[in-house]
Amino acid sequence: MNFILPHKEAEEILREDIKQIKETGFFDFKSKTPVYSTKKALEEKGIMLGLLIARTKSGERVVLRAFSGALNSSYLVEGYTPPCFSVKAFEEVVSEFDSKIHCYTDRIELGESDLIPTRRQLSNECLEKIKELYTFYTINGKLKLNDIKELNYTTGMGDCATIKLLSFCFKKGFTPISLAEIFFGKESESRKADQIYPPCDEKCKPLIKYLFNINLLYSDEDIAIINKAAGLLSTPGRGEDKYDSASVRIKALFPDAPELPSVHRLDMDTSGIMVFAKTEKAKRNISMQFEERKTKKVYEALLRGSLMTQKGTIKLPIRLDINNRPYQIVDFEKGKEAITDYERVKIEILNGEKVSRVLFFPHTGRTHQIRVHAASGLLLPIVGDRLYGERKEGERLCLHAKSLSFIHPTTGERVTFEEEPDF
Repeated sequence: MNFILPHKEAEEILREDIKQIKETGFFDFKSKTPVYSTKKALEEKGIMLGLLIARTKSGERVVLRAFSGALNSSYLVEGYTPPCFSVKAFEEVVSEFDSKIHCYTDRIELGESDLIPTRRQLSNECLEKIKELYTFYTINGKLKLNDIKELNYTTGMGDCATIKLLSFCFKKGFTPISLAEIFFGKESESRKADQIYPPCDEKCKPLIKYLFNINLLYSDEDIAIINKAAGLLSTPGRGEDKYDSASVRIKALFPDAPELPSVHRLDMDTSGIMVFAKTEKAKRNISMQFEERKTKKVYEALLRGSLMTQKGTIKLPIRLDINNRPYQIVDFEKGKEAITDYERVKIEILNGEKVSRVLFFPHTGRTHQIRVHAASGLLLPIVGDRLYGERKEGERLCLHAKSLSFIHPTTGERVTFEEEPDF
């Protein structure tokens, strides 16, 4: 399971909470109001409970609690973080539309099926007004749900315990430390009682990357794994305009991490899996694995044209073209050893032209290695490669670090992280 924050400390406290809830029948610890009886929770439905341990600006630790959705039809329960919208405004919108929608539903059930489009339109209008109410607090400031134009919205997005906790944490200027979510109540096919779960893929993770300002896939006490976006630098470059980078964003999210937490790089135009160290010990350990070639990497790319060969190995030494930085060239005399295995997956159509989807398995880690090897004449240039091929309007470099495998610096076990490309 890919937990976005260390979870053990938060899980321990949350399990004690659940034990108390089962014993007392109260979710509300302070006023002891039986807003939702244990019997009802266990026998009729379940709910996701979340707990976040955070650090205040003064260094104190605080415990924040939340539940997903509503608790016995209530969004405000003492002792739990509030939703990411004004409850009063929400109730006004529901009151405005609810009776109308139910009226149409009753008439449709009586046979007036021609009213279905009207009811659907009314429901969509209600949904749009509800979406306008959501405001999230991120590590950088505030963000309206409707401002995230590329988000594939689903009903209930923004109501999960994790989103409530993180938004409230950033609103207060706290630093998140440990996070856990446990399902409480009646089991279903997808949820088991008393089981800990990472943030859900459908409603949580699409929002978390905006709250964190980085697409964080996993983190524990030692490492953080991200899916770096194409166009984002791995580490700060020279000049204020090149300061923003994945490394800087990770440091902002985890202030206790090393000053430069990165242990390897991806080209700015390349997307995909990167690992960062959260301790100096972890940084030394993983950096050494990269130097000694103990890591395993898989890249996926689209090559422009039809690649005839199914698989093979390219061995072409590479060096920097000092007269044309950052361009790299093949040089059999002064170049450094560079070895890449490749395997064609399939030939497909992209924007009306044939392209070849290829997996690359680099044995060495030279700058622009895969891009140079692909464009060397033995294969085909990568789609969108502005240095070694052609970038047409609207294209990105179709090269993605799909998988990264290494030895965990603390457990000693080999771990593998994967993320599919968006091309």
